Amino acid sequence: MGAPQIIVIGAGSTGAAIAHDLALRGLRVTVVERGGVASGATGHNQAQLHSGARYAVNDPESARECIEENLLLRRLMPEGLELNDGLFVALSEEHLAYRPVFLEACVQCGIPARELSPARALELEPRLNPRLLAAIQIPDGVFDPYRFCLSFLATAHHNGARIQTFTEVTGIDGDKRRVQVRNRRAGKVETLGADLIVNAAGPWAAKIAAMAGAPLEVEPSAGVMVTVNARLCHKVINLLAPPGDSDIIVPQRQTSILGTTSWTVADPDDIAIPPDHVAGILAAAEQLISDVRRAPVYGVMAAARPLLVVPGAGGRTTTRGFACFDHAKDGADGLISIVGGKTTTARGMAEKLSDLVCAKLGLQAECRTRTTPLLSYRAEMGT
Repeated sequence: MGAPQIIVIGAGSTGAAIAHDLALRGLRVTVVERGGVASGATGHNQAQLHSGARYAVNDPESARECIEENLLLRRLMPEGLELNDGLFVALSEEHLAYRPVFLEACVQCGIPARELSPARALELEPRLNPRLLAAIQIPDGVFDPYRFCLSFLATAHHNGARIQTFTEVTGIDGDKRRVQVRNRRAGKVETLGADLIVNAAGPWAAKIAAMAGAPLEVEPSAGVMVTVNARLCHKVINLLAPPGDSDIIVPQRQTSILGTTSWTVADPDDIAIPPDHVAGILAAAEQLISDVRRAPVYGVMAAARPLLVVPGAGGRTTTRGFACFDHAKDGADGLISIVGGKTTTARGMAEKLSDLVCAKLGLQAECRTRTTPLLSYRAEMGT
């Protein structure tokens, strides 16, 4: 009979990492994606390799996941990362009061954090607000979302995975383990069979699960980002405060991504960008780097984060952790979904999901993604 066949829905960071993990375990993998690689939420994120420091105070579990994966990715895909570190900067007495809480949380989460004098911070980042009161250096970084996903998919393809982009899922029989897809370029409709179906569709995961008659709660938390046509800083600049709107500047090649805001939307395919969000992002960024407005706006984008639904929480207060769901209890025994997480933690998310796949199939196959280097994003990949 050969190895089990797994269909992975979604070629963002989570789906790409899952394809890599399962292919390394010897399973046959087919990835289907309605657009191009990283064309959904992953391709519209702020491209920050998180150290976890942003979540250390209020979401320590997610913070620990971020720093663990950050350190692993540095070894596994060095070509795809810019390891430029980050700074948390204080601009007010309120920010200074947050400093000891922040530093202790970083210690508890295992995140290296080093205090810098304002003078030293300005030496490293001359465009910072000269009135800054304190700065803390942490191991943030930057990635290109498209190249990030390509590295995982190219490695999965090298190990036998098939990658079918512009292939939209139009129906699922979760009990019979069949997926109906339509090739959006050729218009061809076909049915794919599998031993298990993995739903890694990000903010669209609830729609995919509903095709199989399975309930799944996802909070599509939208965020606006503004890209300016100048590299305003070398390091990732964060405000030394609890996570809020418009408090990060991420350098990306010769541009800078400013953001981001947060609100819940009904449909991740229909996000209207509120004009006041753009104005608010520019005004907040100007507090961190005073000559922000001298850089022309290159583009404005919005995407929805696929957050877990947590009672009593939402948006900024919702964990950036993740969870896997086996829909056997919903009458769709062949469907597993994964919701939440971040691009930084995609490999770790894939490990947990792939463990569940193997357990469900009665396979003994250990995860090898912690030690297997990823191929270059330039490697050949069938799509």
